[in-house]
Amino acid sequence: MKISIVGRHLLITDAINDYAEKRIVKLEKYFNRIGDVSVTLSAVKLKTGPSHTAEMIANVNGNILKSVATEKDLYVAIDKAAAILEGQVRKYKSKLRDNNVALSPRTFKFDMESNEVSTNWTKKIVKVEIEAKPMNLEEAILQMETMGKDFYVFFNGDTEEMNVVYKKRNGNYAHIEPRLEK
Repeated sequence: MKISIVGRHLLITDAINDYAEKRIVKLEKYFNRIGDVSVTLSAVKLKTGPSHTAEMIANVNGNILKSVATEKDLYVAIDKAAAILEGQVRKYKSKLRDNNVALSPRTFKFDMESNEVSTNWTKKIVKVEIEAKPMNLEEAILQMETMGKDFYVFFNGDTEEMNVVYKKRNGNYAHIEPRLEK
């Protein structure tokens, strides 16, 4: 992230420069694709007293975010402008995250005549038919290991129902049997 700090009618001292940079660098913890940030600090004397303005413009992933704060104290103006910009960056990041969630696939439709599944996903669902010859649990585990698969669907000869056997992360096997709700 490139930070440029300029003063308008105000001399930028090292202390002011360091303070503004510390506040801007904190933005990176919220979003790491912040390009360049330009900070313009200005001072004006009014009848009511001095007025300091901090204006921050950030290029975030190709979008421009801007914050302006005017206060009597320059450091308070920098804090307020940085807080406003921080809120905008967080909002922008959550908006990106929400858009990615909204674009994720959620529905599908199955056409009975052609046996095809159409989705709003970029990936296709392929219907696979298996021959269901009756076997017991040990044979199913042996078939799964022989084929090098993580799971195996089989027709249990003892219960005469479809079952699934799979290998767990700890190396043990799990067996799934259907059961009717009561």
